[in-house]
Amino acid sequence: MTMRFWLTALMAAGLCTTAWAGTWYGETGDAAMEPQSVAEVMADPEAWLDQPVMVSGRITDVCTHRGCWAVLEEDGHMLRIQTLDHAFEMPSDARSMARAHGVLERLEDEGGDSADDEPAYRYRLDASGIYIE
Repeated sequence: MTMRFWLTALMAAGLCTTAWAGTWYGETGDAAMEPQSVAEVMADPEAWLDQPVMVSGRITDVCTHRGCWAVLEEDGHMLRIQTLDHAFEMPSDARSMARAHGVLERLEDEGGDSADDEPAYRYRLDASGIYIE
């Protein structure tokens, strides 16, 4: 085989490993599922409720005790990722881009200043898996 063949093969192998340099924790996501940015999901979270979704953003915080939750952020929007039934753990020092898949749920915040206050909600992704770059 020629030197040109081997150089081409090595370059192609390098490109493949660079594109998939991260690690899946939990279940591997569906390759056909298009990742949605945290900003897009949080702009209208009600539209994404109770259905499978893959969300992408930068990890800004991770549980230091068991690695059971993380916070994804993009353009000032944040979404907490909770591992479904503590089925997997994430590295507590992860601070990179990630894609998590699961089901978005709405949680009612406790409290309020008066009885007339409308309920406040927060959102969380019950994640089946997360890909950390």
